[in-house]
Amino acid sequence: MSEQEKIGYISLVKLCLRPNRQNDLSSFFDHLRDYSKDEDYMTTLNYVMEYSDKQNLFFIMVLDWKQDIETLQWRLSNSLSNNFDLAIELPNPKNYEQTASVAFDNIFEDYDKPLRNNGLQMGFIDTQSDEYVIFVHKIDDKEKVESAVEKIGYKYHEK
Repeated sequence: MSEQEKIGYISLVKLCLRPNRQNDLSSFFDHLRDYSKDEDYMTTLNYVMEYSDKQNLFFIMVLDWKQDIETLQWRLSNSLSNNFDLAIELPNPKNYEQTASVAFDNIFEDYDKPLRNNGLQMGFIDTQSDEYVIFVHKIDDKEKVESAVEKIGYKYHEK
């Protein structure tokens, strides 16, 4: 893995996790290798997301395009409480059609609005696939976050 990529991941950790949780990842990133040629992961980002899930970090999170809304709410709530020490009231998944998924119109915007009212927002990493890669960050850090995402080899976007 390039030094620039490592700097990008470490920057995202500092921007999206509380200091005590940042320490949990410093050793991980010090020893992280390039997974772009790995048969199982195919990208380093996939490995980082799996590690984050296994460690319950709610850092960089993946949602399939047909993922239920309850999972989005669960991931965001945990990210807010674990990484920002906040409990923000999010939309109730029961207010949407039972068959609704995160890909339905305005779902992400509906969940982003209460975050923005509290100085946070959802960021998205464009992986050119049929999944959503999301994370939560401070609105004021958007330019730094965008730069960090570019360093890991992807484009950042928001809803």
